[in-house]
Amino acid sequence: MLLTIANTFSQEEEKKGYKEEQLTHTNADNRYASYNKSGKKIVFESNRDGRWQIYTMDIKGNHQKPLFKSSFNDRRPTWHPYKDIVIFESNRNGVTEIYTYNLETNSIKKVPIALDGNKSFARFAPNGVQVIFSYQTKSDIVDIYMCSNKGKRLKKIIANKHVNLYPHFSPRGDNVIYYSNKNTQGESNIIYSYNIITEDRNRLTYFKDHSEFPNWSNIHGRRVTYSAKVDDMQHSEIFIMRNDAKRKIQITYNDVEDILPTWSPNDVNLLITGYRNGHYQICRILLKKPLDPNNRVLDYK
Repeated sequence: MLLTIANTFSQEEEKKGYKEEQLTHTNADNRYASYNKSGKKIVFESNRDGRWQIYTMDIKGNHQKPLFKSSFNDRRPTWHPYKDIVIFESNRNGVTEIYTYNLETNSIKKVPIALDGNKSFARFAPNGVQVIFSYQTKSDIVDIYMCSNKGKRLKKIIANKHVNLYPHFSPRGDNVIYYSNKNTQGESNIIYSYNIITEDRNRLTYFKDHSEFPNWSNIHGRRVTYSAKVDDMQHSEIFIMRNDAKRKIQITYNDVEDILPTWSPNDVNLLITGYRNGHYQICRILLKKPLDPNNRVLDYK
């Protein structure tokens, strides 16, 4: 069944989105931000030192500092679900491999995955024991794999001779969401979910829309945030939909690109990457503070 973007607003209502707080203000790019479990610390990547490095800051954007320093490109960090461990990708061995950094021991470990090519977009499962990631087999083919956090029990879960990226477990760990150019003749990306137990696959966004970077909400996975170009948009904005792909609403309304949304632990705000003043910056979108009184916050309880 084809799904369409539902317009939550009447044509007369102004669409101004929600209050935004910009957390980084550098003459360099800052991207891929996410909260730790407590919501007190943010990890992100930045090329402010001439190469991609991993940084942390507090929730106000203060105390920005490298998580560690290296002479390689270290990218796309995300947190362990309940430990002070960050999983990331790095080209320090010639190809892109998956590593973890333990903040308590200040140690870096490679996840020993028995695949020779580039691996990217790694995340921990909610149990902290499994890891999911994208694996490039050819320039135009990227599959999705799972394994243990020690590289064992390697399993291919998405393989369709297309590009499948940005996998993310649901809070229960039974569903994976990702985006793919499958069924669009490679012209755009759309968002799919895959149930690991039943092997059911569902399409969550419409073919004509370019949709990327989906992320489950933390509380029961009831909502999904993502970025998309819909209708005649020239750049991506941030959207939220229910996990059954219904009640899609637009969250940002800007003249520049907004991508890479992630939820706060209590789902009351989003961290996004927005193009601000010539560079990508980390911003926080406050979902309980609409800029327009007619803008309606959906209740998914």
